[in-house]
Amino acid sequence: MNIEIEKQDGSLLLYTAIGFAGGERHIQLTDLAQAEDATLTIRANLMSSNDVMDLLLIANALRHAFGQDLKINLELPYLPYSRQDRVCAEGQAFSLEVMASLLKLIRVNELVTWDCHSKVGIELTQSHNVTPATIIQSDAALSSLLKHPRSVLVCPDKGAVERCQDIQQALNLKAMVFCDKQRNPTTGKIYHTEVLCDDLTGKCAIISDDICDGGYTFIKIAEQLRAKNAERIVLFVTHGIFSKGLGVFDGLIDEVITTNSLPQKTHSKLSIINFNYTFGESS
Repeated sequence: MNIEIEKQDGSLLLYTAIGFAGGERHIQLTDLAQAEDATLTIRANLMSSNDVMDLLLIANALRHAFGQDLKINLELPYLPYSRQDRVCAEGQAFSLEVMASLLKLIRVNELVTWDCHSKVGIELTQSHNVTPATIIQSDAALSSLLKHPRSVLVCPDKGAVERCQDIQQALNLKAMVFCDKQRNPTTGKIYHTEVLCDDLTGKCAIISDDICDGGYTFIKIAEQLRAKNAERIVLFVTHGIFSKGLGVFDGLIDEVITTNSLPQKTHSKLSIINFNYTFGESS
């Protein structure tokens, strides 16, 4: 299931979800007699509009079953529509605003996201955002790799500068390489990418960003890193959508690291950080 209901003892409250022929969704809680908690946690990997509707129905069913005073903590590792955080052209919807409005229907006690794409998403949802530095520091292997004297952190574009600077400061990293990316304002397509450094001979270049979808930006950056003699190239993204698969990185990126924020298929190139957030903690 993409959505789990966790009780205070760590066990799961079970439910069934089905779709009717007309397209409607239906939720049935199945073990109500065993749930007496005043607070429940919903952890949701929302991968479709059906998942969003299921989340709303689950929250509604819980309140009808356990009372309107039930406290619901909601963890959305990947916030849907977080990239649609503004109206880019006349006639478009402000999609993230719609998503935030739907989440308000749940009336959460606390909402947590991981490495949210922009501050707009955090502000609209009033969520607590787990920083990428916190996620990295939970994984000894990635932390060690970033701190290695031959490693350099690569910031892929201007939008990732603050995020990468936070990582640099939290891990006390000395080296960081910046990149420049330019898009066609009409089509949105990237037409220029530049890695702003000289020779990287003997270096392990670690590109880091919040999301990888098709991977075009990272392919173009990796091509330049190879041309600048980087010995090894690693990509770390918090949210791995990988809509084009990982084969697009063959011959360019040696290892891809992501988290369990979205379901992943096993791949020889892929490493997964199984991050766990505990409500009540600051991150």
